[in-house]
Amino acid sequence: MKFRYKVLFTNLILLSLGLGLVGYLMIHKNFELAKQTQLKNAIVQNNLVQSSVEYELLQLLNSVSDNSETSNNNTDNNNAEKSSISASSIAAQLPQIGSRVSSSVRSRDSFFYIYFDGEKVYTDDKSDARISDTLFKNLTTGNKNYVIKEESQKHYIYVTSQSVIDEKNLWIVSKCDASEAYTLLDEQINYFRLIIIVILIAESAAMYFISRYMTKPLEKLNHVSEEIAQGDYATRVNVKSHDEIGLLAQKFNIMAQAVSDHVDELNDMVHRREQFVADFTHEIKTPMTSIIGYADTMRSLELPREEQMMALGYIFSEGKRLESMSQKLFELIYLRRHDIKKERVHMADLCAEVVKVVEPAYENRHLTIETEIEDTVLTVNRELLVTALVNLMDNARKASEEGQQVEVTGKIVDNMACNIPKDKTDIGEAESADDRKCTRAYEICIIDHGIGMTKEQAERICDEFYMADKSRARKEGGAGIGMSLVAIILEHHNAVLSVESEPGCGTTMRILLPW
Repeated sequence: MKFRYKVLFTNLILLSLGLGLVGYLMIHKNFELAKQTQLKNAIVQNNLVQSSVEYELLQLLNSVSDNSETSNNNTDNNNAEKSSISASSIAAQLPQIGSRVSSSVRSRDSFFYIYFDGEKVYTDDKSDARISDTLFKNLTTGNKNYVIKEESQKHYIYVTSQSVIDEKNLWIVSKCDASEAYTLLDEQINYFRLIIIVILIAESAAMYFISRYMTKPLEKLNHVSEEIAQGDYATRVNVKSHDEIGLLAQKFNIMAQAVSDHVDELNDMVHRREQFVADFTHEIKTPMTSIIGYADTMRSLELPREEQMMALGYIFSEGKRLESMSQKLFELIYLRRHDIKKERVHMADLCAEVVKVVEPAYENRHLTIETEIEDTVLTVNRELLVTALVNLMDNARKASEEGQQVEVTGKIVDNMACNIPKDKTDIGEAESADDRKCTRAYEICIIDHGIGMTKEQAERICDEFYMADKSRARKEGGAGIGMSLVAIILEHHNAVLSVESEPGCGTTMRILLPW
């Protein structure tokens, strides 16, 4: 079931329960008020009948007293006989009294019964309904009992009152029609049902359109999620509301962008892996072809000593290149999977060690090294940082012509951000200076004046097996892995490498190590 239908049915159920409860309370209250009004009228009617009967009895007793001969010397037997005569005469006169009272006080749809000494002596109700015994239980003078009964599809209120005449109980039972209250109850219930039906129909139509409007953004989210599930990661939700659904849409777009970036990253990783395998295969194939070719020539032909030495030289150089490639690949894989240990190192000593390592190769090319190193102590991995700087110095050597100079500088800078040139290539995934909130760093620059690189070449310089000048690199024994190794070493040190280069003008490699 769709969400908007759930909203619709939920509102209908809650509205029905709410209206039903309110309607029940109001109708019940009105019915109780109407019933109380009918009860008050019945009590008034009972009081009127009771007072009228008592008045008639009083008149009867007074007339009997006037007509009787009295004597101050009467005996107790005579008093008993007189009392007996009075009770029997009262019982005989009550039907006549009831008839007179009925003609004077009786109203439409009201009747009364007279009971004397437990016997019914008069009623003007032709139906002569049976009076419930509960009306006479616990009845005392001055109090009244009442009961509501349904007779012939009508409701009547029976009210009972008690008087004592000559030590005999005189009960007056009035019967009043209370059907008006119950008729009003039925009419209110029927009218309320009609109102409920009309309100629910109108509310259903209104809630349908409202719920459809409110759930429309959710339908958009659902549609976009289906498109993303089918591979369209560029799709986004266009919801401009500022409520919870709008916030959900914003979070959904953020999530979709994160998924898209992650998928792009995975695709790039797969592409890079495939490219790595292809480049690695190519890089191995080239020296292996040379080795196999020269070895086969030496095996098949009788070569002069000079040509044999030349062939062996090629085999040796290509073998050394394969050895260098495998060693750097191993270091690359190891660094990607392991953390490194760091120690406090004097940078002047470290840079001097780097220069000492590369100096023989520089002398063979008649290159000079100019150093200007400011000493400080940093926490680094000495061996790996030396490896990274040796690779950079070796690249500077390969890019330089004979007789040129390579400059190496090291100094403390006050602000990392201002020392990273704009529009230059940043290598590695280290945090920015602002993220680290670092205000000081140690800057190492390796500057050559050789062939240089284009911007596109500089952006790819850290890709595995990428060589800006393949023929020159292979001639110098390069494998295209050195800069990848440099990038990972600097990443472990939270360092940033920037490249400034122009074709024909040389290259500046700038490393910023956090203080």
